[in-house]
Amino acid sequence: MKKSLRIVAFGDSITNGMSPAGMKETDTFRDIARRELSEKIGAKVEVVNAGINGDIVTLAIERLKRDVLDRKPDIVTIMFGGNEAGFYRPETNGFADTPRVSRDEFKAALNKIVDRIQAARITVVLMTCPPMTERYWGMKLEPYQKHGINFLVKGYAQAMRDVADEKGVELIDVYRAFQQKPKRLDYFPDGLHPDARGHRVIADLLVERLARVIGRQPLPDGPN
Repeated sequence: MKKSLRIVAFGDSITNGMSPAGMKETDTFRDIARRELSEKIGAKVEVVNAGINGDIVTLAIERLKRDVLDRKPDIVTIMFGGNEAGFYRPETNGFADTPRVSRDEFKAALNKIVDRIQAARITVVLMTCPPMTERYWGMKLEPYQKHGINFLVKGYAQAMRDVADEKGVELIDVYRAFQQKPKRLDYFPDGLHPDARGHRVIADLLVERLARVIGRQPLPDGPN
């Protein structure tokens, strides 16, 4: 049977493709990666959307078996960090004075997720979340005014890097890809979610890295 590859994209609203700019499924980094990676490696690629709006790692770990492991993927991409670092509380539609998930809890949950995926002999690719911008509606909160909009997010991005380093897994540094090119910060209409241009940036990073990862391992035969 023709060789094929199944990828599960595990994350929050950015993975799911939420955007205030009228995003289409074909604009998402997931679908771009599916199309372009298929062409690049000359095999069928399936990308399963396991992104849920507003999700955090401490909740996502509870759906890991159903949404990720049971799909029997060859590769899992994991992008979290923005919601965990935020003061916003969806249950009240208001703000608290602490991050939604502490940095230590974030890192511990990520470690558990990576361990469980690797135990299933699945390749893990971690992705830092993108930065926030001053278009965010909560920008007027005192901590952001005092310390800058990304004073927390950058720490959670670093925690993702640390887990990748400690576990010896692939890392795509989405945060740095935007932060180091300030013009790209215009790609976040609401300060949080990338538009089609932002998804294009993420997709380019993902396709390049996955093509290299796949080149180091044989493709499975037929559907999983």
